[in-house]
Amino acid sequence: MSKLVKTMLSWIILFPILTTSLLIVIDYFMGIPIELTSYSPYLLGFAVGGMFSGLLMYYIQGLNEK
Repeated sequence: MSKLVKTMLSWIILFPILTTSLLIVIDYFMGIPIELTSYSPYLLGFAVGGMFSGLLMYYIQGLNEK
């Protein structure tokens, strides 16, 4: 698998899932009722942000190798 694919998958899949899970855990400990549908905008927003971050990290890694 190419380096671009690995970087993009980690930023598009892992980053949003981990951050949304962290938000759910924080809300659980604060006593806020948890509805998974209310967290879908966060997940989608982090996924879009992950696309941009993944491309940026790929280009930064390419600059560090030269």
